[in-house]
Amino acid sequence: MKANKKTLLALKTMLEQEQEQYDFEGMISEIVRETGLLKTKEMGEHTLATDECGIEWGGTDVCNLSDFVDSFSNIFLEKMCNFIESFIGEEIDCYFDSEE
Repeated sequence: MKANKKTLLALKTMLEQEQEQYDFEGMISEIVRETGLLKTKEMGEHTLATDECGIEWGGTDVCNLSDFVDSFSNIFLEKMCNFIESFIGEEIDCYFDSEE
C-alpha cells in the first residue's frame, strides 16, 4: 500500500497553516508542563513559565527559555512536515503488522 498523497498533504497543511485550530502554542506549553522539569520540590505544584528562565553559558546570557522553546518548536514542526511529505507515494506496508 502506498501512502495517500492527499491525506499527507492535508496533514502537512493543517500543521503548517492551521495552528490556531489545534492550539500549537497551548500544546507546547502543555508539553513543557508535562516534562516536570521547571520546578523544584519546594515549589509544590507551581511550575516556572519558560519566560521566567534564562539560558546562560560561562556567565553570559544566551537567551531566555521561552525564545529557545518557541524557535525549537517551530523548527521541529518544519522538520516533521518535511518528514510527512517524504512519505508521499512511498510503500508503507512495512509499518503495519501483518495479519496472517
